[in-house]
Amino acid sequence: MAARLATLRHEVTICERSSSTGGASGSIVRDGFTFTTGPGLLTLPAVYRDLFLKTGAAIEDVVDLVPLASPTRESFAAATGARTVVDLPNASRSGIHDAFEAGFGAGAGDDWQRLLHRAGEMWGITRKSFIEAPLLADPARRAERLRSAGSGRADLRVTAPWRSLRSLGRATLSDPRLRAHLERFAAEAGCHPGKAPATLATLPYLEETFGVWWVRGGLHRMTEALHARCLQRKVRVRTDTEVVAIEREGDRVGGVRLADGGRLTADIVITDLPTDPHAAGLLSGPGAAGARRVPAASATLELHLALRGHTPGTPHRTYLFADDPDREPDALFARRPAPPSDPTLCVLAPDDPALAPEGHSAWTVQLRVPPHGVVDWASAAVRDTCSATLLDLLARRGLDVRDRVLWSELRTPADVAAATGAPGGAVPGAGADGPRSAPRRVPNRSAVPGLFSVGASAHPGGGLPRVGMSAALVAELIGRA
Repeated sequence: MAARLATLRHEVTICERSSSTGGASGSIVRDGFTFTTGPGLLTLPAVYRDLFLKTGAAIEDVVDLVPLASPTRESFAAATGARTVVDLPNASRSGIHDAFEAGFGAGAGDDWQRLLHRAGEMWGITRKSFIEAPLLADPARRAERLRSAGSGRADLRVTAPWRSLRSLGRATLSDPRLRAHLERFAAEAGCHPGKAPATLATLPYLEETFGVWWVRGGLHRMTEALHARCLQRKVRVRTDTEVVAIEREGDRVGGVRLADGGRLTADIVITDLPTDPHAAGLLSGPGAAGARRVPAASATLELHLALRGHTPGTPHRTYLFADDPDREPDALFARRPAPPSDPTLCVLAPDDPALAPEGHSAWTVQLRVPPHGVVDWASAAVRDTCSATLLDLLARRGLDVRDRVLWSELRTPADVAAATGAPGGAVPGAGADGPRSAPRRVPNRSAVPGLFSVGASAHPGGGLPRVGMSAALVAELIGRA
């Protein structure tokens, strides 16, 4: 966002509450090991190619962005005997069809391709009319946008705004393992698949169509490159600078007040908050009473493992599904949420010599958990128990590395909350696609003149590609200085 506006000749200052930029996308460096925190892989790289090209040198000139070379492995519990394992090649519709046919039986690949064809139609309907257009605060224009986004009868039959992702999967996919594969995309968006809209099926469509990408040295290298691009564009970056209020000057914004008592004047203020600026308590006055609060969502827990040796044949990304995947989101989104006793695990094991000393490996295990506050993730006892439990669970599901661990570091929702300010360290629940989710999102342009919003809670939602899209939308709304 800052680099785009600076290129449009605006004078830009970033106020970052933490000691480094990047938000949830960061790194842990220790004893020669490097781990990426937050998002580990990238889809829709065109969003960031556009950003770098429009602000200076191409992305390929500053980072080594490459498609994932290894397949994504998915491992499912079997009624008896060994787990069922399928290896899904990157960006290969025919290869994934064949993998499902071989792993789950005749017809499974055809079922999945039928769903993916419909997801492609959903993407075509919602992309231009909704996702790639800004969401405004003006009630009349907002309502018109929601009515017109794929509102024809033929479009509605495809997008099915009344249907959940889980309902779509059960109507289309006969194999429960295929349904678990579909629903993991809802889990990663912080949503319950029974409440996420059917249009969330566009996520596996985008992944299979455009592929999954990796930055050699870790995805945080792209965050560092963005920081450098901002500095090249004369953006002023102020770390350890917390904004405590957005100030008005007449009927429009006039600047921000800082935690240290200082004040910065501004004609334009852009927020990247986990909720509406009114709801966050940063903006008083008209509109505060009706401020949107982004719905509660699940959070991510990461266990970073510094390992001796290598595990031959281990792909970059492995999903070890729960024995009963249907029950997992119910525990996360219950009235009294609890960590699932049988969670799905995502293991990131990049084959990248830049991330570990020679003869060693740097793995990250990710899973969905309730946010901090529901569980006391700051408790040492909770953290120690969780680390040991995860290592045992990995072993039971076929990846026993307990005797190879040099050290481990747990990053909990409490750590994410402390670093980013996200309530409970949760992923914003507005990350689901589709017009049905739009009323819960923060509009890109506020009713207060000069106030704009980007980021995971703003339109068009969470995830690195959509966060990048929101920045492009707002830059276009603001225009040249």
